[in-house]
Amino acid sequence: MTGTVGRSARAQRLENVALELFATQGFDETTVDELAVAGGVGRRTFFRYFPTKLDVVLGELDDGLAALAAVLGAQPGDDPVAAARAAFLAVNHYAAAELPALRRRLGLIEDVPELAARATVRYRDWEQTLAADAARRWEVDAGSLRAQVFGRAVVAAMRAVFSAWHARPEADADALGALVAEAFDQLGRGFS
Repeated sequence: MTGTVGRSARAQRLENVALELFATQGFDETTVDELAVAGGVGRRTFFRYFPTKLDVVLGELDDGLAALAAVLGAQPGDDPVAAARAAFLAVNHYAAAELPALRRRLGLIEDVPELAARATVRYRDWEQTLAADAARRWEVDAGSLRAQVFGRAVVAAMRAVFSAWHARPEADADALGALVAEAFDQLGRGFS
């Protein structure tokens, strides 16, 4: 859910090559050996950057969560909706050159059942990060229903945003930002 931050040039190249191969050959049909050769590295080097083939697609979710948590923690105030909105807008800036890879990634997560299932597991960490931040701002327990509903609702809204954006091939990075803002307008009415 965020732009590529903190990745080495080699890891980024491997990821881009892999996403392109997955899009053309299919995720299940593409082997790690093919990914390594296409990326100009050996199999062992590939595994230094990506522990599994799934991590090529899903690793950015972990990087994105780290970026989101940092930005979220720096947001002032006691309104978790405003804080989450600012944080998601801040971490979801994509350069035009990054959009094709983002579209491939989103398509894979939506279309490959194993990736969709694994992404759902990773989204739990996003939900808990948002719930903990909301709980801190509301001065309630992170396990409270209100905080848990908030965390899950925000992640569901952002997943819907990315699905809606992905469904519009002409949509650019500005359109993605507008969808994020619109989703938080809706969430704000419910959590005010």
